[in-house]
Amino acid sequence: MNAQQEIINSLENIFSEMDAEYVAKQVAWALERKLAVREFEASDVYRGTRGEEFRKAKAQAYSIAGGKGWYDVFWGRSMDMIPEIVEKKCKKVIENRNASIAKKLAKAEVTEVYSNRISRTSDGFHGIFNVDTNLGPKHIEIETILAGGYNIQCLHVRTLVKVRK
Repeated sequence: MNAQQEIINSLENIFSEMDAEYVAKQVAWALERKLAVREFEASDVYRGTRGEEFRKAKAQAYSIAGGKGWYDVFWGRSMDMIPEIVEKKCKKVIENRNASIAKKLAKAEVTEVYSNRISRTSDGFHGIFNVDTNLGPKHIEIETILAGGYNIQCLHVRTLVKVRK
């Protein structure tokens, strides 16, 4: 097994529990947002509005949903359909994360892993790998952080990879 694959296998073991938590939390969040949108759209504030009032009410519905993109996911779908849709979205996020890490490792030309230290944090994990590359020894840090913010996008886990000498 090469060094890049060794790091990826180590990360997959760490990510498996975190990924399962991430998917479960995203599904719960989406179901909560879908229910909140449904309740809002059944309210007097939304129903019966016209013109500018309707546009404002629709903007409020988007905000409740977590943005227009999520509103579009929820619109016309039953509560039973949401988990499958969210799980597919999460799977794509996880695949993209793993591909991003693999790309950084390939670019660093990792040939051997000397040591690693991996610890769980409140928002994921922090890993430090001391490696040898075709360009000499390097230090790789891989960590997850919570990203997102109010009215921008839903809270999500972001993975940062730093390769240093």
